[in-house]
This record gives sequence, C-alpha cells and structure tokens, in this order.
Amino acid sequence: MKLSEKVAIDVITTSDMHSYFLNGDNGSNIYRAGTYVKQKREENEHVILLDSGGSLAGSLAAFYYAIIAPNKRHPMIKLMNAMQYDASGISPNEFKFGLSFFSRSISLSRFPWLSANIEYKRTREPYFSTPYTIKEIEGVKIAIVGLTSDGLMEREHFEMEKDVRIEKTLLSSKRWIRFIHETEMPDFLIVIYHGGLNQLNTSANEREQNVNEAEKIMQTLGVIDLLITGHQHQTFIGRDDQTLYVQAGQNAEQLIHVKINFKKRTNSYELEDVDSHIVDLNEYKEDEALLNLTHYDRKTVEHWGKDVLTRSDIQAQVNGLADVIKQPHPFIQLLHDSIRLSFDYDISCVHLPTNGEEGLTGTVTNKDLYEAYPHPDVPVDLTLKGQHIKDILEYGYSHIEFSEGELSLTIIDETLCTFWQGVDYTIDMNAEPFNRVVLNNIRLDHMYRVSMTDYCYRNYRQYLENAVIHDTDNITMVELISRNLKNNTYQLRQKQTFNVIT
Repeated sequence: MKLSEKVAIDVITTSDMHSYFLNGDNGSNIYRAGTYVKQKREENEHVILLDSGGSLAGSLAAFYYAIIAPNKRHPMIKLMNAMQYDASGISPNEFKFGLSFFSRSISLSRFPWLSANIEYKRTREPYFSTPYTIKEIEGVKIAIVGLTSDGLMEREHFEMEKDVRIEKTLLSSKRWIRFIHETEMPDFLIVIYHGGLNQLNTSANEREQNVNEAEKIMQTLGVIDLLITGHQHQTFIGRDDQTLYVQAGQNAEQLIHVKINFKKRTNSYELEDVDSHIVDLNEYKEDEALLNLTHYDRKTVEHWGKDVLTRSDIQAQVNGLADVIKQPHPFIQLLHDSIRLSFDYDISCVHLPTNGEEGLTGTVTNKDLYEAYPHPDVPVDLTLKGQHIKDILEYGYSHIEFSEGELSLTIIDETLCTFWQGVDYTIDMNAEPFNRVVLNNIRLDHMYRVSMTDYCYRNYRQYLENAVIHDTDNITMVELISRNLKNNTYQLRQKQTFNVIT
C-alpha cells in the first residue's frame, strides 16, 4: 500500500479559555498552546484546531475589553486568528456582555462560531449563520457541528430574547446531525457541545442539574465520532461505544490531541483508528510571536488593574457565607448604595457576586473590585408584588441550614443569595423550609417599585412571572461601585434591616 493511501489528521482542542492572555502569574498557557500547535503543524499539515467555547468572558482582561474598552479589537480574537482556529463552539458566557458585543467579536473572527440550537426567534433558523462547517483533507470529509447546553443558556442576557431563542439541545442535535449525514455524507463527525458530562458533575447545587447532557446526546444519536465537551473545567477522555468524548479543562492549562487515521478504499475512506492524549502545556515555551501580538494589550490591562479607586481604606471584608446571611453587612450595603445610583427607590435587591466572596478591604484597585464583583450585572427597574419578595427570600434561606447557630449545610449557589433593603424581614431558621420568612413592613398583595440586578431577575424569573420591567440600565454594577469608591464624600453607613433567628 502506498503512503498516499493513508491520511493522518490531528485534531487539537481547547476549552473555556476565559481570555486568560495576561502572562506571568495571571496565566499564559495560550502562548504555550500556540507553541504546541505550531510544532504539530510543522509535523503534519493536516491539523484541525477547535475550541469548545467560553473564551470571551471570565477574567480581568475579558472584563476590560468588553466593558472598559469595548471598541478595541479583542486580544483573544487576535490570538485565535493568529493560531488559525478552524471553529469554536458557543458558551453561554459569550453572551455575558450582551448580544452586540458577541456579534462584533464574531465579525472580527476568521473562523466560524458554531451552535445549531441558538436560533432567530421569528424564523427558527440558526442565529450565527451555518451551525456546522466542513473540512476536506485529501478527500476525507470532516463535519464539525456546534451545540450549546440549553440549560446553561436559560439564565443569560434576557435583553436578547426579542431576537434569540434557545432550542432544546437534544431536539436540535437530532435534526441537524441527520441533515449533515444525509446531505454532506461525512467520513468523520465532530460535535462541539458546550455543556458537560453528568459523570463529572460533583456539584450539589440545584442549578447545575440537567445542564450536562453529553451522555444523552451520545446515547440518543449514536452517530458521533468525536464529542468535544466543556463548561466543567475538567480534563477528561472517555469512550462510549464508537464515540470518543473529551473535555480540555480551562484556561489552556492543558489541551486534548486526537490523532485520526484513515485508509483509502476504492471510492471512499475507512476510519482505521483514533488515538487521543492529554497534553501538559507547562512543558512548552511561550510563543514569542503571540506574545508580541498582545504586548500592548497586556500592558494596558495590567496598568488599569493597578489603578487605585479609594482615597481612604474601606472595611467591607466578607468572612464566609454566614457573615453576610446572618446579619446586615457593609459589603452588601455598598452594593445597595451603588445600585441606587441608577434607580433610587426605597426597595433594592442585590445578590452575592461570587461563590466564596471575600468583599473589599483597605485600599481598593480596579483589580480588587473586579475580583469582588467579576460580572457585568446591570440594574433593572421593575414593579413586583410583596409575595415575589417573600418567595425569593424563601428560596435562598430554604437551601441552607444552621446547627447550633453555625452554618452547617449549603445546597444553593451562593450567588443566588439575595439581600433586600427597604424591606424589614425576619428569617426563622427553626421553621420549616419555604415557611421561614416574615416581611414586617411589606404586604404580600401590594405592588412595589424595586431596583434589582439583572442577575437576580434572570435567576428568579420563575417567581417574577407578573413583574413589570420599566427600564434596564446599561451601566454595570462594577462601574457604579467604582463611582461610590471614587467619591470623596461617600460614606458607608449601614441601612439594612433584617434579622435571622438560628
């Protein structure tokens, strides 16, 4: 058999890179990945480079280029273009900064972003052009289709709902994969699914259930050669019958390299074998050309991150979840004061920004503030019922338990813990779950004007069905907090009124 009768293809995949392109302590493995990919292209011209999505949000640098300098070309797109990515899946995080931001990022990309189940609301057609791409290599046809976990998309930017709908992942995958097999007749099918594997789901949080459907996709369809997953930030290789499934961790700390070998038949190609392995990128040097490409981008972010916001020290440190849910706290008061810069109503609702929140203390820089509040949440002006307030508080305090006055059980994502000002309420943790909240100055059947973060609105929509949205600000909570911290006349005074009985 002649050498030309065999075709070897290298598929290299990354996942959830979160715009970690600052080198040094902030993570620089994207540059090491560049070195590895360049080396493999020198060894074999048939390289397909893919990402499962999640590259445009989740870091200080990502926040800077989306919120502070949105009109500059995104360095992550520059890097992915330079590395010659062939396609990327779409993560819900891509919408964190809004639909227009993501659409602009796509327009600057020299590779397609793929998702079959993100659709135009009117026409039900894929929103981002074709949901799949075809790579032909010496006669071998490789089909690559993208899918996004509909469970993960449920809580993203509600402002885009007039234009975009999310089809159920399994339903969309059946339709499009059948179409690809019938019309394209590929020799090898790759599915990029930004969602995870249930076998890797170790979270006890209720919201993490039913969002990882990789196993269902494989068991339902059974015609996938390679399934690339994401979201869970784990590195994993497995096999389900004829399907190889992989997940490439996060932040380009590692990547997955899949070697595919085909043997030529008379009029077709036969898949001979598929091999895969995990690549530890710490063994590789950073690519100098890529470092030079983002040199000034990195310097800009680093300089901005060090800018000091406060003229005097602030004391708003959070010492664990119990520190903020048992009694009023200065960090939560800072959030209430900041959201009122947009909509100054008697009642406001904020949430804990991150799991493991540490708050702010001492002199605060832009980087410190980002680490305390790393999301682009914006204020929403709405009218809701007193019953809505009670229902939301009941949900949070029914998913935690105390034992002898100490927090003993947490089965809620901490960011779903809400805090209300202008509402005098008592929580009796000795009462039965969902019957613990008493509103002392609010009538359940009355309507109230409230300022609330869009994150709270998105995540508690099941309780806000009849709420009326009047306006949504376009200024993020981070920017509003920054304004208060920079204001020499601002003083942090406690105004919250609630009591928790343990």
